[in-house]
Amino acid sequence: MIKAVNGDITKLQDVSYICNAANGIGPMGGGVAAAIRRAGGKEIETEAIKVCKEQNPMPGDLYVTHAGTLPFKNIIHLVTMKEPAGATSYDIVKTCLKNLVAYCQEHGIHKVALPALGTGVGNLDKAKVAAIFKEVLEPVNDIEFIVVDIDQEFIQSF
Repeated sequence: MIKAVNGDITKLQDVSYICNAANGIGPMGGGVAAAIRRAGGKEIETEAIKVCKEQNPMPGDLYVTHAGTLPFKNIIHLVTMKEPAGATSYDIVKTCLKNLVAYCQEHGIHKVALPALGTGVGNLDKAKVAAIFKEVLEPVNDIEFIVVDIDQEFIQSF
C-alpha cells in the first residue's frame, strides 16, 4: 500500500522508520539528508560516514543508522549516488526500492516513510520516478509505504 503525503519527513507521527536519499560516503549536506541531519542531529551524519567507511555501499544499496534525536527507531539510507550531488539513474532508484522492500520484509518492518529518490540533485523526472515507486511498491501487501515529499508536484503523481 502506498500513501502519499506533502510535507516534512522528519515531522511524521506513527511511523518507526524513515528513509533518506543518501550518497555512499555518508555526508548529509543537501535535500532530505540535510533536513534529517538538522532535525535529528549531527550524530546521524557522523554515524553515516562511519558506516559508509565500513560497508562501502554502492548506488542501489542501503545502510542503516540510528535516528539521533528524532522519534524513529532507525533511518534507512537508500544510496542513490556514490558521491554527494553525483549522478543517479532510474535503474538505481528501482534497485533502492527493491532492496528497501527486501530489508523491510526481512526485519519485520510493516510501515516505512520515504522521500522521492533522485528528483533533487539527481535531477530525475518526478513523474517517471513516481511511476517506478508505484511499479515496485504497489504490489507489496505486507508493508505500508508513506511517500513524503515537500514537492507537491511529486506527491500529485500518486
